[in-house]
Amino acid sequence: MAKTRRWHSLPGGIFLLVLLGILTGCTVREGYGLRETRAPSFDEALWRTGEATLFVAAKGPEQGEADFLIPDLKAKQVMIRLQAVANDPLPVTLRCDGAAKVRILGETNQSMKPGMPVALTLPQWARGAGMLDWTPESGECQLSWGEGYRITLRPESKAAPRISALSQGTLACGAEPGRQLDPLQKVFLDNGAMLQTCPVAPGPVRVLDDPLDGLNARIAALTGRPVSRAELLKGDADMPLDYSNAPKFDLIQISYLHIRADFSGYLTARMLAYHALRGTQVRILVSGILMLKEDRQFYDSLAARYPNIQIQYYRWPGGGTGGTDDLVNHFHRVQHTRAFLALSPQPGRSRYIFGGRNLHDGFFFSSPFDLTDWPYLHTYDESSFQDLGFYSVYEDVELELRGDAAVRNVAQHHLALWNRDADTQTVGPVTVGHTARLSGMRHYLSLPWADGRDQVRWFVDAIDAARQEVLIVTPYLNPPDAIQQAMLRAAGRGVVVRLVARIESTDPSGFIITALNRRYVAENAGRFEIEEYSPEPRMMHTKMMVIDRRLAVMTSTNLDHRAFWHDTENGLVYLDTPQVGQLLRLVESYRQTTRRLGPEEPETAFGQALYSWRWLRSIF
Repeated sequence: MAKTRRWHSLPGGIFLLVLLGILTGCTVREGYGLRETRAPSFDEALWRTGEATLFVAAKGPEQGEADFLIPDLKAKQVMIRLQAVANDPLPVTLRCDGAAKVRILGETNQSMKPGMPVALTLPQWARGAGMLDWTPESGECQLSWGEGYRITLRPESKAAPRISALSQGTLACGAEPGRQLDPLQKVFLDNGAMLQTCPVAPGPVRVLDDPLDGLNARIAALTGRPVSRAELLKGDADMPLDYSNAPKFDLIQISYLHIRADFSGYLTARMLAYHALRGTQVRILVSGILMLKEDRQFYDSLAARYPNIQIQYYRWPGGGTGGTDDLVNHFHRVQHTRAFLALSPQPGRSRYIFGGRNLHDGFFFSSPFDLTDWPYLHTYDESSFQDLGFYSVYEDVELELRGDAAVRNVAQHHLALWNRDADTQTVGPVTVGHTARLSGMRHYLSLPWADGRDQVRWFVDAIDAARQEVLIVTPYLNPPDAIQQAMLRAAGRGVVVRLVARIESTDPSGFIITALNRRYVAENAGRFEIEEYSPEPRMMHTKMMVIDRRLAVMTSTNLDHRAFWHDTENGLVYLDTPQVGQLLRLVESYRQTTRRLGPEEPETAFGQALYSWRWLRSIF
C-alpha cells in the first residue's frame, strides 16, 4: 500500500482545535467575510479580471499543434499563470501579437513588444511560476520551448464561438408581471439576489442513487456506453474503455469540492484526455486546499499533456494578508458546487449529472483499491484520521439530465462561475429574463459574498410557504437562525417538519460535526420529527428539501452555516414535475431503516460548549 501522510487521532484533533481557535479568535463579528459588492454593470463591456493556468511539461504536449484558450469573456485583463510541471527549471520563449507583460512571480514586470519574443525560465514544479498579464490588445500569444514544442494561446471569444455565446446567456429570471401565483409558485419563480435560471421542462431525468450507477453514468456519457459492474469492482485502472460510440463535445466541465488521483479519478482523467485530444475544451473546478500533493501532481501533469484541459484550483483571493476576515476566508472558504457537464452539438448527447457526490472512490466503492501498481495514483487509507488522506464511504444521490434544453439551461451558471472576476469572485453581467412558465426546473447558484446570503432568504420563503409538510434530508444539523425560526413557525402552524439526518460523522472535522448534531437533536427533537439514517458502512451525504410534495430542491447545500454563509453552492429546483415524486420515493426508501430521535439522545459537554459559541458555529 502506498504511503499516506496522516496525523494520528490525538495530534490531528489538537491541530484542528488550535486552528479553529486561531480562526475564530480572529473573527470580529458573527458571519464574517461578507463583501458588499454589487453585480457588474449591464453597461460595462469589459468589467472583470480573468485568471487561468497553463501547465507546461518539459517533454511537451500530446498534441502537435496545441491550443490554449484564454478566458477573455468580458475581461479587461487575464492573468495567465505559467506553471512548469518539471523537476528542473524550464527555459521558454513567449511572444504575443500585441503588447503584454510577463514576469516570474515575485519579480518585476517585463514589457513585451508586439511580435517580439521574450525569454524566461520557469521555476520547477511548486517553486513558483511565470505570469502573463494579457489584455485584449495582446491578441494571440505563443509559448515555445525544448525540441520544437509550442502552444498557441488564443482568445476563447474567437476560437470557441459556441461556448462563448452560451457563456453570455441569461443568469437570472422572474415571472412575467401580473401573473397570479400561489405561494409555492411565488417561491419557484423568485427573482431575488441569488441567481436562478429561467424554468424549463426537465426532459428525461434519471435518479442515480446506486453509487456504481453514478460512476457508470459518467462513463456512458463520455464513451457512449456503460461498462459492467463486475469490471468496475475489479479496480483495474487500465480497464478497457470502448469509444466507438463516443459523442463529440464542445465542452466538458466538472466542478467538485474534492477530486482525487484514485481509481474513479483516473478513469475520468482517461476519458477527459480522449476528448481533449479530439478538440473538446475540458474544464476542472475544484477546491485547491483539499488536494494532496499526489493529486495535484497527477492533475497538473494531465493538463500539461493536454492543454485543452484547464484547471482552476479554487482559493479565495488575497492570500490572508488583508485583515482577519481575509485570513479566515483564505483558509476556510471553498468551492462547493457540483457538476458533471458535457455539451454536445449532437442532439440528445449532452449530459448534466448533479448531486452531493464528489469525484473520488469513497462515493462509489465501499473500500479503497490498492493502486500501488500505478505509482502516479494514490492509495487512500481507511485508518487515516483528521487528514486529507482519509477514506470515508458515503451514501448519496445524483440526478442525470439528458434533455438538451435542460442541460444548456444549467450550463449558463457553470460557465459564469468559471468566468468569474478573480478580484471580487462575482459573476456577470447579470442579464435578467422573464418567463410565463409556472412549473418545471430551475438551477440556482449561490455566491453568498456577492448576493447578501440570499440563499438563506430563499429557503426561509420556501419553508414559510409550506402548508402541510417540510421534509429536509441533511448530513449536518446547524442551520442559520433565520431558517431555524422558519421551521419553528411552520411547526407552530401545524406543518409537519421532518428532518432525515446523519448524526455521526467521519469527515476530517467529524468530532465537531457530531457534537453539534447531537446538541441540535437534544434541543429540537421535541419540536420537529428528527430521524437518524445510518446506512452502515456508508455515511449519508444526501442534501434535499421537499415542500408540500410539490416543490423539491436537490442541492449541494448542507443545513449548516458554512454552506449558507461562506461557500459557493448550487441546486436544482423542481415544481409540480415527476422528479418531486422520484425524490420523495427515494426518501421513503431511506425511512425504511431510520430511527426516530428524542430529546433524551446523549450529548456531550463539548457539544454544549460548541453550540453556545456562536462564532464557532458560524464556521460549520
